[in-house]
Amino acid sequence: MNNKITGGKSLNKTKGDRGEKIAAEFLQKIGYKIIKTKFRKGRNEIDIIAKSESGVLNFIEVKTRFESKFGKPYEAVDKNKLKKIIEVSNFFLMNSNIDREKSFINYGIVSIEYIEHSSIKLIFFENILD
Repeated sequence: MNNKITGGKSLNKTKGDRGEKIAAEFLQKIGYKIIKTKFRKGRNEIDIIAKSESGVLNFIEVKTRFESKFGKPYEAVDKNKLKKIIEVSNFFLMNSNIDREKSFINYGIVSIEYIEHSSIKLIFFENILD
């Protein structure tokens, strides 16, 4: 089975990109300002960096699933994945003009699950470290 589509992107990558776009639109609708998407450090990435209306800086992982046999999307964010997200967020903070001591930092997940007839179920876990 060929998992490639035009342009060399895998089908999963294309679906993931679509999920990240949906997540960013959702966050903007609830008052978040998107600062950066797809911020990378080496092979690791933070999908969305956004600031809430209250000024909290959020590092958000987006997980999208099209089949339930792999579990719920948010279940894919385990301790190892969270450790990588925190590592990349620290790199972002070191290379930005944001004062970590004066900023409230949050880590969240947007879980997107495609269900029948192109409907989606979106769950936003605003603070996964609490």
